[in-house]
Amino acid sequence: MPTLDTAEILNILQMRRQHCRNLLDLSRRQRGLIDASDYSHLLTVLGQKQRLLGRLDELNTQHPDLRGQWVRLRTLGDPEWRDDCEHVLAETEAILADLLAEEQESTEFLTQRRDDTQQQLQAVSQGARVHEAYRDSLAPSTHRHLDVGQ
Repeated sequence: MPTLDTAEILNILQMRRQHCRNLLDLSRRQRGLIDASDYSHLLTVLGQKQRLLGRLDELNTQHPDLRGQWVRLRTLGDPEWRDDCEHVLAETEAILADLLAEEQESTEFLTQRRDDTQQQLQAVSQGARVHEAYRDSLAPSTHRHLDVGQ
C-alpha cells in the first residue's frame, strides 16, 4: 500500500467529491424521469449512476488506507492543505446528505406508485371476477325467450 503525499490525498478527495456531485445530478435527473414516467431514459441514467459508483469503488480499492493516511498527515501537514482537505470533505458530506435525501424521495415515490398500481390491478381483477360471475349466472337466462302472448 503506497504512501500518498498531501497533493495526492487532496486530489483523491476532490475526485470523490466530483463523483458524488455527479451522482447527485443524476439522481435529480432520475427523479424527473420517474415523474415523467420516462422509463427508457431512466435506464440510461441508472447505468450512468452504476458506472459512477464503480469509479468510487475503484478509488476505495486503490486507496484503502486513505482515511488512515489523512488522519496521520492532518496534524503534520501544511495548515492550508488541511483546510483545503477539510473544505472538500465538508462539501462531500453535504452532497452525500442531499444525495441520500434525493434517493429516499425517489424510493418513496416509486414505492407509492407500485402500491397504487397493485391496488388498481386488484380492482380490475376483482371487477373482472364480478363481471364473470354475473355473466355466468345470466348466461342461461339470456337465451330464454319470453312469449308475451301467453
